[in-house]
Amino acid sequence: MKLGNRKRKRQEYLLDVKVQTQGRLRHRVRWLAVVLAAVAVFTLTCYGLYRFVKFAATRLVLDNPRFTLTQIVVEDDGGMTPQQVTAFAGVHTGENLLLVDLDEVRHNLEMIPLVRRVEVRRVLPQKLVIHVDERIAVARLRVPGRDLGDQVFLIDRAGVVMQPLRLADGTVLQPRAPGPLSMLTGATLADVRVGKPVESEQIYLALALLDRIEQVAAGSMLEVDQIDLSRKEQLTLTTRQHTVVKFDVKDFPQQLRRLSAILSWAQQRQKIVQTVDLTVDRGVPATFVN
Repeated sequence: MKLGNRKRKRQEYLLDVKVQTQGRLRHRVRWLAVVLAAVAVFTLTCYGLYRFVKFAATRLVLDNPRFTLTQIVVEDDGGMTPQQVTAFAGVHTGENLLLVDLDEVRHNLEMIPLVRRVEVRRVLPQKLVIHVDERIAVARLRVPGRDLGDQVFLIDRAGVVMQPLRLADGTVLQPRAPGPLSMLTGATLADVRVGKPVESEQIYLALALLDRIEQVAAGSMLEVDQIDLSRKEQLTLTTRQHTVVKFDVKDFPQQLRRLSAILSWAQQRQKIVQTVDLTVDRGVPATFVN
């Protein structure tokens, strides 16, 4: 009797466990179905919203004739014409102003060695403004060529090398220059990469010397024709009056004060300075002709 009761109770227990397990399984299936349905609704809602926004953007912005580019304003302080600037920029009227890639326009123009800086901005609804600052050449740079003899380049205050730019129609664009340019000699072809700054310290020292000369009294009495860079730690300047001046690469201000004093002395006595050696600390050697 007791054995039968135990067997019946065991069967009832197993049945109850089976019923509970099936209940939990149905609960999990319903929960999973609810989650999947929610994900599906969320996905469809996001996709519908995306399509709506894309449609609205296309109809209201990208295909809107109100944003058609009708005017390109070019502000250039150099020799390039507005037509040349827009051609280099790769932009033209008739396209959607909001689709114009400003970074690409800027990059296209800054790839030209004659260009120093570019600013591009949209003026809604239909205008694009391009401001171009061109480089100013401050000296010429002569380097020995491989096959065609010496080659002459132009260089700006920052040491960037330039050449005249020949366009497809035969037009030649010359870098801006304030006047007659001095020639830098003694550099090597390895120092020159068009559109890139030079690496030679001697070239930068020569540019610094030219800049200093413009700021002192000696500058009004000198017309610099060329500067020889070939000797390390020394720059040899030759004027258009054939005066030869040797500079140490250190302490340009003090040397230029000495040179100004010598030139003033010679001018007062109506003498022409032939040579000056400023590399000497004391008793500057100088020669004169009447």
